[in-house]
Amino acid sequence: MSKSLRVIFCHWCGATGSRRFGRDRSRRQRFHCLFCKRTFIRRTRTARSGSRLSDPTWNLAMKLFSTRAGLSGADLARVLCVNRKTAHRLNRIFRVLVAPLAPRTIPGASEWDEAVMSTQWVLGGVSRSTRQCFLQCIPNRREETLSPLVEHYTTPEGLVFTDEHHGYNGVYRRMTVCHSREFVNSCARFVHTNTQEGIWGHLKELSRHLYRGFPREHLPELLAEFMFRYNVRSYTTRVSVLSALLSRKSINTHLV
Repeated sequence: MSKSLRVIFCHWCGATGSRRFGRDRSRRQRFHCLFCKRTFIRRTRTARSGSRLSDPTWNLAMKLFSTRAGLSGADLARVLCVNRKTAHRLNRIFRVLVAPLAPRTIPGASEWDEAVMSTQWVLGGVSRSTRQCFLQCIPNRREETLSPLVEHYTTPEGLVFTDEHHGYNGVYRRMTVCHSREFVNSCARFVHTNTQEGIWGHLKELSRHLYRGFPREHLPELLAEFMFRYNVRSYTTRVSVLSALLSRKSINTHLV
């Protein structure tokens, strides 16, 4: 579509028919809404609103965040030649943007297990059919905590595979494997939690080598980052999704 025919929506009121209105101090294209009479740029009311970083810097940070393991704030600061606090804030913005992408359900047969991350219990589940994983911080591993969460996120027709921990006793359609004796049920070879155990392995290695341990106060955001990379396997798709999220209107903007 040519530039003359492109429909421009106002970032304030959402009306169509905005016109080009010169450029701002950073030489970015500015627009004027004929309905609400306000001016805006493409960054207005997005996650990049008020940022002094250039568009190429944002695009490079977005591409680095979308890589297989990402970069720590210190490494990102060196690559972008910015302040370390700015780099940490960039990573935090991306994690907040991808957090709503966490799966709402784990369809079909699923595996569930719990692990400790930074003295915090984390419940993890993964679907065998879609290979979508779900990670959430939990206060403890008692039955009144684990069983309702597993029942909420699984579908009625899917089997649930866990170890023999008593916290899952309230889960229907459950099949177990005794990890003190074996990792795959010798009577039924399809009963195991090896996929979820592999997720713990990836997550712990990422914690140890990239971040030198996950800070407990930022653990939910870091889990959201890991789910984004694990659930969206294609690098190009991750870049496209993150680019769309950065362009989407956001009420709570972040200044970088």
